[in-house]
Amino acid sequence: MNEKNIPGILILSHGPFCEAVIESAKMIAGEMENVVGIPLEAGCDMEEYAAKVINTYQALPKGSIVLFDLQSGTPFNQLVSYCAGNEVPLDALCGVNLPILLEAWTLRNSVSGSELVKALENAGHESLVNVTEYIKALQID
Repeated sequence: MNEKNIPGILILSHGPFCEAVIESAKMIAGEMENVVGIPLEAGCDMEEYAAKVINTYQALPKGSIVLFDLQSGTPFNQLVSYCAGNEVPLDALCGVNLPILLEAWTLRNSVSGSELVKALENAGHESLVNVTEYIKALQID
């Protein structure tokens, strides 16, 4: 994390998925400042994991967002419990994938916080494509 003014993107996942999606995005977009992933590894100490997640989230610039791999999983529960219990605002979205990360990275210079999360929610719907229907639409009668 280098740029203090650019809203950050914190990605939390079970296992190395968060790190892998960031590496995949870098292949397309290049270096991604203020984008960090914290994987929940099997057998990790929950208190240490929670502390790392909370400290990282608090260190991010204003307008930063969190992308979770899964609603109600441990990474989600750790941060949501902390934020709810301490009345800390949280702008977040569950269901991170490569199109969502690339969209967040692109949009975060123009919108941030809850506006960015809403834009990503809409982009998520658009990024889901039924390939069977797509192919049918390409076929000419």
